[in-house]
Amino acid sequence: MSLFQNSISRRQFGLLLGAAAAATVAAPALADDAARTITHLLGSTEITGKPQRIVALEFSFVQSLDALGVVPVGITDDNQPKRIEQLLGKKVEYSSVGTRLEPNLELVSALAPDLIIADQLRHSAIYAQLSAIAPTIVLNSWEGSYQTIKEGVVTIADALGEKDKGEKAVADHDAVIAALVAKIPAGEKRRFLLAVANADSMSLHTSASFTGSVFKAMGLTPAIDSTDAVESGASLERLIAVNPDVFLVATDAGGTVFDQWKSNSAFTNISAVKSGNIFEVDRNQFSRFRGLKTAEMIAGEILAKVYKAG
Repeated sequence: MSLFQNSISRRQFGLLLGAAAAATVAAPALADDAARTITHLLGSTEITGKPQRIVALEFSFVQSLDALGVVPVGITDDNQPKRIEQLLGKKVEYSSVGTRLEPNLELVSALAPDLIIADQLRHSAIYAQLSAIAPTIVLNSWEGSYQTIKEGVVTIADALGEKDKGEKAVADHDAVIAALVAKIPAGEKRRFLLAVANADSMSLHTSASFTGSVFKAMGLTPAIDSTDAVESGASLERLIAVNPDVFLVATDAGGTVFDQWKSNSAFTNISAVKSGNIFEVDRNQFSRFRGLKTAEMIAGEILAKVYKAG
């Protein structure tokens, strides 16, 4: 298998090489620190100094780096830069290195990174290729729980030589979440469900999903308790059986099964629908993204939609 995939034009490659060379000259030299070993899901990686040119292959890693005041030089943005702007709440300068599912290794290499952050599920098969380009650490983003993502912030900070900065970012975030949770009325016993509406079914997010684990951290009860993060391909009958009390439906533009089901009499008998506790939410924010800022957004939106509290 070739080191590179998803070929690019010579002009693109030349521009990237030029940019990488210029950045390498302009960037400060790595600190002459003692080497440290970062333990991750595929073993351990030795890193010397403080990485300056980082490539992030999942959205949560981009948000984690942002919490540490770092902008990656390369991001798998799924060729949709607007998603990165939404993820961070601002525009940043970076080079796209393709999709999260299939990163373009030629583009990654051309950026001359000194650290790559990869996802266990999506990128384990290309770990050796990534490691041949630059030191690579592998974390769980795609199936990561809220706690896993928080731990990832500290691991990433450690890889940057600033573990204490990561611990502070998490502590500051925990204080924000605690202040939001304090606004939830005492005695909340209702069961909460996030579902992602697709063309012909729904994917139901359980207690093990990122959003479901944020619910739990807020003291709320996920409607489905499971070690599997998502139930894919759920039918209307399955949704009725779950019967959530508060129902968040993540949708994309273009029409989904939600548009069909919401006029079905069986659907209207679901507890959340009968009580008026069904809310449409943004699919990027509630399903595709993960991170400290995303958890804060989810908590804030639940307060606003469910409790009418700021």
